[in-house]
Amino acid sequence: MLIKKLLLSCAIAASISITTVYANTTDSHLNFSANESSTIPTYVEINPAAFGHNIQVIRKTVGPNVKICAVMKSDAYGNGLNNLINEAIAQNVDYIAAVDNKEFGVIAPAVIKSGKNIHMLRIAPVTKSELIEEIQSGWNIEEIAGSVEEAKMLSDTAQEMSKKLKRKIIIGIHLNVETAMGRMGVRSISDMKKIISMPNLKLMGIMTHFAKDYEDPPTDYDYTRMQLNLFESAVSQLHLESSVIKHVANSAALLKFPWTHLDMVRAGAIMYGADFDGMGDESSLSRQYIPVMKSFKTTVGIIERNVPPHSPINYDGEQYTRDDKPSTTATIRVGYNNGFPRYAYKEKIYVLIEGQKFPIIGKSSMNMVVVDITDENPKHPVKLGDEVVIVGKQGSEEITWSEFAKKNNMDPTNNQLIIGNQNPRKVVTP
Repeated sequence: MLIKKLLLSCAIAASISITTVYANTTDSHLNFSANESSTIPTYVEINPAAFGHNIQVIRKTVGPNVKICAVMKSDAYGNGLNNLINEAIAQNVDYIAAVDNKEFGVIAPAVIKSGKNIHMLRIAPVTKSELIEEIQSGWNIEEIAGSVEEAKMLSDTAQEMSKKLKRKIIIGIHLNVETAMGRMGVRSISDMKKIISMPNLKLMGIMTHFAKDYEDPPTDYDYTRMQLNLFESAVSQLHLESSVIKHVANSAALLKFPWTHLDMVRAGAIMYGADFDGMGDESSLSRQYIPVMKSFKTTVGIIERNVPPHSPINYDGEQYTRDDKPSTTATIRVGYNNGFPRYAYKEKIYVLIEGQKFPIIGKSSMNMVVVDITDENPKHPVKLGDEVVIVGKQGSEEITWSEFAKKNNMDPTNNQLIIGNQNPRKVVTP
């Protein structure tokens, strides 16, 4: 019985710990200063100046008459809202979009403090409890209306809160038109008109989301053009006021299809410097984006010299040291807990140490990876505590996010999101 109680206590404690970490992902607990870097072996470097630069490039791309909605969901795509929100405000974006109230808990106070006319948009269905909290907090978040039922909840809650707070609550909405995305979109014109006419709702924008603009030609063009035609048909039947913002373009459409820019673009991955593998004109501004997540680094923890030939390395002994001579290995402080691939050696992933590329050997552990440094330069031997660059530059060598993600069987945006949200972040200057 005592053992059962102890196990239950441990389980509860663990669940509380996990919940606490998750709930604070938009707080500063993942960030640290340069003075602390010597005590933190594995981290990513975040460059807010690159974020500002990328917004400026977007502004040049779309021109002065198209609004910019800065999408900062998922803790700014893993880069940390606290690190980038002030830069977004300084660049005078027109909208800032996110998903959860924990994110708006960072965004809204910063926007309000700035005194600037920057709107906030939730780009996911809101729950009633989130809506009530947001109204009580005075954040004035605009919500997406993707169905009659959801819009009715928005309208009813606004009326309920108006009575409770003794002031009229109006919720700004963006009507999401279904055009073949198959996700939270309104399909019929009659339903759209019902939503627009509901009390305590004000139509601020009308939108849709492209499903295949990231794909290769001709699918990307054909499908995107089809979706835009459906969207424009719906808009023409609604006879909206000119002040209603029409927005459809995400990062890929922003780069590839200027005819989708309309009144506003929703810049997500491109704003963080994602490599879109040649999307856009090579001679245009599309090549000027800089990764905000500048690098992913760790540290050499152990060096083992004269490892016998054909020695098994790490779990399951799936890979062995070379047969022709003794090896030298370095154990580095990173693993799949940090978003490093479990089978990195199969994908021939390299890291940089002392400005030289070295291969991973053996399966990755949760917190440790073994590197084969047998071919180290004798003039610059690997030392205990050396910096290890997993992604980024070191000397004349570089490993890009695109290269690392491809070998990790992921796209760069997903890879950075996971790694950024699983590792401490160090803010750096250019």
